[in-house]
Amino acid sequence: MSPSPVAPPALTLEAFRKECADLLAGLEHPPLGSGVALSEECGEVAKILLDVHGYGRTLDPAALAGELVDVLVCIAEIATAHGIDLDRAARTKLDDLARRAPAWRADPVLMQALAKRRAAAAP
Repeated sequence: MSPSPVAPPALTLEAFRKECADLLAGLEHPPLGSGVALSEECGEVAKILLDVHGYGRTLDPAALAGELVDVLVCIAEIATAHGIDLDRAARTKLDDLARRAPAWRADPVLMQALAKRRAAAAP
């Protein structure tokens, strides 16, 4: 009987950033190039979403996942180049959203607009 496979440990954003930096050391884009690469990868995500939600094509979850992770790789490269701790930055943003989201939910105009969009998007 073979042993059960052991799941790898959870990956933090900062661990992902560090591993990308190690794997891609010496292959980094110049600073402006990393921003252009991020824009390109975001465009590839947008293309998949347009194909699925605009043209009715079937979603390929693996393709979308691959493009989303390409975006993360670009973000990791930019964070490394500028000394950003992604775990700390993500926590700061989540704390900010936790403070702001209740006001958004309490805004009847916003909630009505979102409800209309959801209804229009429903099959």
